[in-house]
Amino acid sequence: MIIGYIKKKKRINNFFERFKSIEIQNFNNNYIINIYENKNLKNVKKDKIIKKVIKIIKLYKIDTIVFSKEIEKELQNNMIEILLKTNYIVNTLNGKRLMKYMDFEIVSYILEKQELDMKNEEIYILFKNEKKIDFSFKSNLEKLKSSLNNYIHNFKITNIITNDIRDLRKLQEEILEGENILISVSNNKRKALKRAKYILNVNLNKNELEKYQINRNAIIINLEQNVIYNDPKFNGINVNYFELEIPDEYMESFEEIGENFDRVTLYESILLEYSDNIKRSKISNNLDNNRYNNLNEENFKNIVKKRIKDDKVRIKYLIGNNGKISEEELKQMVKNYIINLDKKRKLV
Repeated sequence: MIIGYIKKKKRINNFFERFKSIEIQNFNNNYIINIYENKNLKNVKKDKIIKKVIKIIKLYKIDTIVFSKEIEKELQNNMIEILLKTNYIVNTLNGKRLMKYMDFEIVSYILEKQELDMKNEEIYILFKNEKKIDFSFKSNLEKLKSSLNNYIHNFKITNIITNDIRDLRKLQEEILEGENILISVSNNKRKALKRAKYILNVNLNKNELEKYQINRNAIIINLEQNVIYNDPKFNGINVNYFELEIPDEYMESFEEIGENFDRVTLYESILLEYSDNIKRSKISNNLDNNRYNNLNEENFKNIVKKRIKDDKVRIKYLIGNNGKISEEELKQMVKNYIINLDKKRKLV
């Protein structure tokens, strides 16, 4: 993995800098690509700069990109679009993969702030089998089970809502027979999420999510995409991102990269490089070669999770449609749910 950190850089009163538009720095076997600020940056000039950056990305074989906040707004979409047209594949980091690694921590954070015991609560996990993974193979089913274990063993009931009901029934039967725990499997768009308080939306987009009738006071945690579920009756919370408490030892590296980067994304880049280095080390040393020949993200999820735990990274706060989600907002959701429940009981 070779990472390119792309950012703006202010010009100083230096004769040679007057003629520069881009500067490259080495950084821990990766690269920082500085684009010099230009107040009169017109579209023609932007196109030239994008072409230069793309040329650098290809020249240095950069396969992973982290954009600073201002570059993300101004140049990211155009740059990615041109790279795709040239069939050059890059991985753009945005912190969302780290959300996937810390999914259980996000749910735990919410319940902790609400002062509720998850043993008394239900979790609803919503996902589509978009990669057409064949869960009839035991190894694939075991991977899925492993990713759900924290929920299955800590929540009162785990509800799976998916387009792949047939194969997930096998998981349901296996868990019931092996561990005497019943999980729910459904894809009823009208009823499945009508009572849900906590929804973990793994990979559905906005259009797909809006096909479901959702409890008006639900908390929806969107792991893969930033989704704003905005049904007129919805009074709940969309969780799309988070801020983390990151150890000071990383902050020096972050400062060297640059100020105007999202810290969560920078930490994500360190974790992914760490897991990639382990992967390369295992392969080069031919350790357990049969196992490591087909390494993928799932194989290293536990390694990354352990690193996060060892780093003692904690969630500082969650981020929703309107920015930071306060503890008071999370507590208010409990009150709203109880009030709504009481109204329904009176109607019966």
